[in-house]
Amino acid sequence: MTKPVRVEYVLSKPSAPSWWRRNRHLVLLVVGLIVGAWLVDGGPGGAAAPSPDQPRPTRSTVSGDR
Repeated sequence: MTKPVRVEYVLSKPSAPSWWRRNRHLVLLVVGLIVGAWLVDGGPGGAAAPSPDQPRPTRSTVSGDR
């Protein structure tokens, strides 16, 4: 009589990575570039440039110290 075969190890293929796992570095890169461009361009409360018809401060013509 022969001895029965004994299974010691079972090898299996890992499941394929999800879409997020494969592409998260690209998604984060694009989001970082968009946020960076937004911050450089003025951010959340970006100060608007004054329109040409608004008065602007000029140099003082007063000389001398008190």
